[in-house]
Amino acid sequence: MASKQILAVLLFSAASLLPFAMGADIVVGDGNGWMPDFDYSKWAATKWFTVGDNLVFEYDRGAHNVIPVGGEEFKACNGTGAARMFNSGHDVIPLKTTGKKWYLCGIADHCQRGQKLVINVLPATSPAPALPPTSPASALPPTSSSNPIMKHTFQMAMAIAAAAIAMMN
Repeated sequence: MASKQILAVLLFSAASLLPFAMGADIVVGDGNGWMPDFDYSKWAATKWFTVGDNLVFEYDRGAHNVIPVGGEEFKACNGTGAARMFNSGHDVIPLKTTGKKWYLCGIADHCQRGQKLVINVLPATSPAPALPPTSPASALPPTSSSNPIMKHTFQMAMAIAAAAIAMMN
């Protein structure tokens, strides 16, 4: 009987960590949203992005769009050949794979005016990277609510729960 109570406590503990283990919704530009004449490179330097997070692009519908592109298209501010374009004004883009991701606005000269974003997506279980010591943002803590440590903690809790179930059988 006591082992069933222990199992219940372990499973409840693991389930209570679930909200922390899921990816974060990261609003691009924070309160500024998605707009021209904003330094998204500087903004991204204060964040970390992991698989499971969502990028949320907020803007006035019809005034902007979000186009995922490759590195060369990003440099050239060219989204014309892109396979996808988002234009809802509240675009949620899940980060499903690691590596560099590039986004730009294809409206008028917005990309040339800085409305473009490049990020590096880390594995979900990676520890938060340290910012380079020369970066002005290195003194700032990351502002993303994505917490790889909590994701790892959740994975550990699930492993403990699985071990407890195995021991009961």
